[in-house]
Amino acid sequence: MKRRLWIIVATVVVLAVVGAGIGWHLGMDRLDTVRGVVGSEKAAFFADQRVKDALASHGLRVEIDPRGSREMATTVPLDRYDFAFPGSEQSAEQVKRARAATGTYTPFWSPLAVATFTPIADLLAAEGVASRASEGHWVLDFGKVLDLARRDVRWDQLEGNVAYPARRDVLVTTTHPGDSNSAGVYAWLALQQLGGGAKALDEVVKLFTDQGGLERSTEDPFEKYLSQGLNYAPLVLVYEAQYVDAGQAGTLPPNATLVYLSPTTPSAHTVVAFDGAGDEVGRLLANDPELLRLAAEHGFRTADEAAIASVLARVPAGGAALPAKLTDIVPAPAPEVVDSLLATLDQRLRP
Repeated sequence: MKRRLWIIVATVVVLAVVGAGIGWHLGMDRLDTVRGVVGSEKAAFFADQRVKDALASHGLRVEIDPRGSREMATTVPLDRYDFAFPGSEQSAEQVKRARAATGTYTPFWSPLAVATFTPIADLLAAEGVASRASEGHWVLDFGKVLDLARRDVRWDQLEGNVAYPARRDVLVTTTHPGDSNSAGVYAWLALQQLGGGAKALDEVVKLFTDQGGLERSTEDPFEKYLSQGLNYAPLVLVYEAQYVDAGQAGTLPPNATLVYLSPTTPSAHTVVAFDGAGDEVGRLLANDPELLRLAAEHGFRTADEAAIASVLARVPAGGAALPAKLTDIVPAPAPEVVDSLLATLDQRLRP
């Protein structure tokens, strides 16, 4: 009798598990699929199972293709997607000119910064190019970095350099400004620091041509920074969120640190919706508390400063916490200003 009872109980449990599995799959089948093209720096966010679950709780399955932010309006067939999610308002405006939008949403932002290594930061500090802010984090004097590049100073010419004595020019490794928002904004910041005008524009062009081959998406050089370390490059332009996300995941290379450009500028990651499904994704990303919490976990800055501060405090960065607030920030440029600059750069940088 006991054996028969055990068999009945076991059968009930198995049927319950199978039923739950079938129910889960049926539930997944009932999700509405929404397709988006997103800046590559947000791929890890959308790949997070917690993000998928939060979107599924609203009946959505979001499928994304990562691309360079400025590529979206030039080479990406936008009619395949319900929304685009570039890395800035400037890129969003360019996307909207390529395809009519039903709405835009700006759920979070991230400043431009430079991923490097503590020995490199120490070396640049000895040159008077880098310093620690009063809060402890590293700051890179952008004007002085540009001066080194203008004078073609090589790493092996820096006094006392045993950290990276390479016969390479002191340059920040970037993406192509015609394809990637980060490089486009970097070009604009550099032009402002150099005083504007034709001569300054020539120097900005040189910042990119002297690098050699340029990647198309911000994620590409950052992945090489993570996997190859100093063998790839000593200074890599990134979004702060990329570094923070890698720090949370434990994938930063040895001696990794983050240096903030002074000045830097915010990049407001902006959803451009093309239809009702895209609008729903934009509204959820901008308003859903769980999705905003997860955005902070991935290093993006939201209106909840306390949430991002607790995340930044856990990220290794040369012995000091990353700053909850940034002070040396200049307003992001107007879209038409960036467009004009990038049109000129594209003509001079494309083979």
